[in-house]
Amino acid sequence: MYHGLEGCTIHSYPHAFVNRKGEPILVTTLSEKWCQPLIEMYLAYQPRNSFQGLPPITDEACLRWVQHMIDHGINLVALSFGEGVVGHAVLSPIGELGCEMLTVVSPSFQKTGIGTELVRCVVQLSDELGFEEIRLAVEMSNAVARHVYKKCGFGYRSEVFHGEVDMAIDLKSYRQTLSVHVSDIMNKDVITARAHEPCQHALTVFLSSPVASLPVVDERGKLEGIITKTDLMVPDNVRRQIGEVFTRNVVSVHEGCTIAKVIRILQSKKVRAIPVVDSQGQLVGVVGRREILNYYARRLQRESEA
Repeated sequence: MYHGLEGCTIHSYPHAFVNRKGEPILVTTLSEKWCQPLIEMYLAYQPRNSFQGLPPITDEACLRWVQHMIDHGINLVALSFGEGVVGHAVLSPIGELGCEMLTVVSPSFQKTGIGTELVRCVVQLSDELGFEEIRLAVEMSNAVARHVYKKCGFGYRSEVFHGEVDMAIDLKSYRQTLSVHVSDIMNKDVITARAHEPCQHALTVFLSSPVASLPVVDERGKLEGIITKTDLMVPDNVRRQIGEVFTRNVVSVHEGCTIAKVIRILQSKKVRAIPVVDSQGQLVGVVGRREILNYYARRLQRESEA
């Protein structure tokens, strides 16, 4: 198996999510524990030879093929708590700067969002490993797979299509975008709350503005926690002070961190926005999906005008 993943985010912090069936799924790097379950996933795959001649039809050939990926590839697996390995993505390095990708989801778990999450994790992993391009081939008839890859940033390498379509993502451009600092895109005009204020104040803000949460700060502007709409769903909480109901152990990021890190937190923690603090812990802004998408829109506008 590939060594050198120890410092990568997906290895230290596996990506957990809930698929479209409501089942918890975990994406992580392949370990010895999951090698045999991965082999069993492919041996049970039906029908064989269903995509690009894969999985190989005979068990012997299938075993050799999977073992080669384990031994020479960079592997991620999607784990279901009830079924074990239900998805697999492998990167095969091409020289020093490029790699090829294959993504496979067990038939009974297809079209549940696992493939999309696997591809997103592979792209982030490839970026952290320093690759400059990911290539893949997909059958022209597989519209679902092509849609997933395009949604994750892949484009067609040629305008001429035959039985297969060659796609790729330029990680150099990806890296330039995701290396932008949070301080360059965050919302600095933040509505805040204080612990001594009544929850009715937070309720009024939630009803009169599009925000779903309020950072709670002290008299010096230092972040103490956060109060959300969910905190006020308990009827008695509306009559209390914010300090009695807000969450103290809140995820925050430093103003110097990158968009890439923010995206990983938003995906893994399932939050809409994250408070941004300076080196003294004082609140300086908020960053979330809206700020990231606004940055992308501005970048596209600049590129179209260039």
